[in-house]
Amino acid sequence: MLELITFLAVEELIPADHPVAILAVPLGLLFMSGSVYLLLWSNYGAKKAGAIYGTAFFGVAFLLGVFWWFGGPGIPPNTGIDHLPGQASDHYSPRWYAFEEGSPRAGFFPGGTEVDRFESVEEFLGLGDLDEETLEARPAFGQLSGRVSAAVDAMQSQFLPTDENNVAQIGVTRRADYEEDAAAQRPDGAVGRAQPFFGVQRVDDPMVHEHPGTGVLLATQEFQATATFTDADGVPFDPVPVGDPVSWFAFYDPGAEWVPSAIWTAISLVLFAASLFWLDRLEWRDKRLQNVEVEEPERIAEPIAQ
Repeated sequence: MLELITFLAVEELIPADHPVAILAVPLGLLFMSGSVYLLLWSNYGAKKAGAIYGTAFFGVAFLLGVFWWFGGPGIPPNTGIDHLPGQASDHYSPRWYAFEEGSPRAGFFPGGTEVDRFESVEEFLGLGDLDEETLEARPAFGQLSGRVSAAVDAMQSQFLPTDENNVAQIGVTRRADYEEDAAAQRPDGAVGRAQPFFGVQRVDDPMVHEHPGTGVLLATQEFQATATFTDADGVPFDPVPVGDPVSWFAFYDPGAEWVPSAIWTAISLVLFAASLFWLDRLEWRDKRLQNVEVEEPERIAEPIAQ
């Protein structure tokens, strides 16, 4: 059973907007806090137990939120909660958004589709004079290369979208043009088509550019659509190009992974201050009651006349 629960959590088989996922955190807090609150209630009463537990709980939650938000020695920031209840786990994660020249997204970056402005990753970082081995050892190069690789995947999936069977999902006009080019370049001895028939090849390496007007990181990659035929034995020939090479683009959204931790920290601070104020009021009330009991004169019992 434990293995099944772990599998469901890791594989995200329960969607974030499912009632079970939404109720998981409140129910967890109820089971964790209920027994402690009942113990305090039995000693201090319901109100004071709530004030004591609220002060302790939200104080720890505030410190935990600060740690999640800003990190610590040797620990990077934004390593705590990464989404709010009901949201997907990558809601605030950084991501690339692909676009083509002339699209509405391209309008946000004037001049951002001029390929001549782009540079290779190593040139963008000022490391163009280093050899490959030294370059691979640079953390900045590895980090940016990983980001750009994700950008290329996003651009490719938009340039030639495919279904779960890797079949190209393209329009009728574009498919007709590809079919015409493929028929004109059909290899001798080709009797069938590979599955999938239409594919894509990446031309040269991706390049990056920081848009001067917005400061947003842009990436570009040139793609060439291809078609693959097979011989009588089903062995595929080398892909033949169809259509013209096209440069695709993407812009980088750094996301806002700090937002969930910041919200947690702010709410915890407010509730900690409210619980502390409530506990202080209860303590002053108890002290006033004690003072009244001390100042009240003791009544001496007088004998009743016989």
